Amino acid sequence: MAFCESPQMNHRSTPKPASILGATLVSLLSAAEPAQAQADPADPPVAPPATEAPSAPEPAAEPPPPAPAPQAPAPVEPAPTPPEEGPPPEAATEPAAEARASAGASLEIDPPRPVAAPPPAEASAKAAPPEATAATAPLTLSVGEGERALSVTFYGFVQADYIYDTTRSFDEWIGPHLVERTDTYDGTVGRTQFSTRNTRFGLFFTAPSIGGVRPTAVLEGDFFGNQPASAHEGSFYDSPTFRLRHAFVSVKTDYIDVVLGQTYDVFGWQNTFFPASAELLPLPAQVFSRRPQFRLSRSFGADGPVGVTIAAAAARPAQRDAEIPDVNGGLLFTLNDWKGITTPGNIGTRATPLSLGISGVVRQFKVDAFTPPPTQTSNEALGWGLSVDALLPVIPADDASDRGNRLTLLGSVVTGTGVGDLMNTLGGASFPTLPNPAQATPPPEYHGNIDPGLLSFDTQGVLHSIDWQGFRVGAQYYLPPSGRFIIAANYTQAHSRNLDELFPQGGAEIELLVRVADRTRYADVSLFWDAMPFLRFGLGGSYTWVEYLDGDDPHNLRAKAQAVYLF
Repeated sequence: MAFCESPQMNHRSTPKPASILGATLVSLLSAAEPAQAQADPADPPVAPPATEAPSAPEPAAEPPPPAPAPQAPAPVEPAPTPPEEGPPPEAATEPAAEARASAGASLEIDPPRPVAAPPPAEASAKAAPPEATAATAPLTLSVGEGERALSVTFYGFVQADYIYDTTRSFDEWIGPHLVERTDTYDGTVGRTQFSTRNTRFGLFFTAPSIGGVRPTAVLEGDFFGNQPASAHEGSFYDSPTFRLRHAFVSVKTDYIDVVLGQTYDVFGWQNTFFPASAELLPLPAQVFSRRPQFRLSRSFGADGPVGVTIAAAAARPAQRDAEIPDVNGGLLFTLNDWKGITTPGNIGTRATPLSLGISGVVRQFKVDAFTPPPTQTSNEALGWGLSVDALLPVIPADDASDRGNRLTLLGSVVTGTGVGDLMNTLGGASFPTLPNPAQATPPPEYHGNIDPGLLSFDTQGVLHSIDWQGFRVGAQYYLPPSGRFIIAANYTQAHSRNLDELFPQGGAEIELLVRVADRTRYADVSLFWDAMPFLRFGLGGSYTWVEYLDGDDPHNLRAKAQAVYLF
C-alpha cells in the first residue's frame, strides 16, 4: 500500500511509514545477494544417508551487510545448525532458531547470515568468484519461538522446454519408452512440443533440535501427474496435473539417521551420481526411482579425509501382492578433500567429493498363475539388482564457487533381473496371450496382478523375471574463467539377456516380436549458460536407438532448448 502525505505533513521529523518499509526491504534484499554456486534445492545432493531432498541449509558466502536504515528492525542472528553428512549441501539461507522479535505466532523473513569480509591480504591473494551462477537465496519464513519454532523454506523453478523429435515416439520425457518402428507412419514423421510441465515447487521444513534429535521434512511436486486418457492435447500441455515427487520426514541423531516417506532410493545412491543433461531425467537405462520407504543410515568420517556411509531401507514393493517390501542397501565411500563440480540434471551445480557407491536391491514377486480366471494359485519369482557408481573429479575444485576449468566424470554399471522399472528400460515386454484350445468366444484373457515389463511367462507357462544389464558414462566440463558455461555429454546402453528366449522367433506370440525390444542405446550433448544468478539457459541434442526382437532398429533425433528461472 502506498502512503500519500499532504504538503502540510512534510515538516514532521518522524520518518514516514513508507520510508520505514522501504528501508527495511532494501536492508533485507541487500543482505540476500545470490549465493555463489548454490546447488538447486529441487534435486539436491544426497546427504548420505538421510535425504536426497534439500539438506538443512548452510550459511552462504555473503558480502558484509549494509548499514541499517533508520529505524529498520535489526535482523535476528540465526543459530548455527549441525553439519550435514556426505557431500556438501547447497549454500542457502539458514533458518533462524533463536527467539523471534516478538512472542507468539510472529512471522518474519529470515535474513541470510552475514560473513565477515576477508582481510585485504587474503582478498588480494584470491580474487572473488564470478557472480553469475544459476543460484538464488531461497525465501525462508519462521513462526513461533523456542522449542515451538518452525521454519519453512520455499524453493523451486519455472522451466520452459522447446522440443523437436524426428519421430512421434515420445512426449517431453524419453525414459524407458521405445522408438516407433521404421515400418510405421509415426516412425517416419516428426513432432514439436512446447511445455512447462517440469516446473517445480517445494517446501523444506525445519524445527529446533531437541535432545540431539534434528527433525526436518520436505514436500515437493511438479506437473507431470497422470492425466485421463481422454484428455485433449491442449489440456495435456496447458492444464497439467500436479504430481508428488518428494514427501518425507528426516530425523537425524548423533548415532543414526532415519527417513520416513517418499524420496530417492538407496539403490544407485541417488542422486549423488546423476548425469548433467538438458533432457529430463531419468535418461534411458539410468537407475532412477522415488518411492515411499523406511530408511536407516549412518555416516562415518564426514569431517575427515575419508568418509563412509552405510544405508539400508525397506521400500514400497514393486508388487503389493508380493506382501514383502523391496530391500535396499549400500555402501558409499568418499574422499572428502578431492572435490569435483557436478550438476545433477539441468540445475543444482555443486561441489561433490570423489565418490564410489555400491548398492543393491532384492525384491519378491507373487504373480497369479497363467491360467484362465478365476485365479486359484500364484507363481513366485525373485528379483535383484546390483549397481556400482563412481564420480571422479579429473580437474578438482576447492569448493562450489571454484567452477572455472573443472572436469568431472561419472559412470554407472548395473545388472539384475526383475528391476527394469528401477533401470528405466522395460523393452515393451508384456504377458503373452492365454492358450485357447477350445476356441472359446470371447477368448480367455490373462490379467497379471503386476505392472508389465518386470516378468513374463515362457511358451510353457513358466514365470521368469526379465534380465537386464546396462551402463552409463558421462562428462561435465565447466569452461573458464567462471564456469558459467557448462558442456555435458552422456552415453547409456542396456541389453536384456533373456527377452529373445521368452519371445522366440516362430513362437505362438509372433506379434510380440514387433512390440518388444531387447537393446537400447542413448547419447546426448548439452550446453548450459548461467545468464544471471537466477536464470539458466540450455541447449541439447540426443540420439535414441532401439532394436526390436524381429531386427527392426529405428532411431530418434531430438533437438531441445530450455530456460530455467530459479527461486
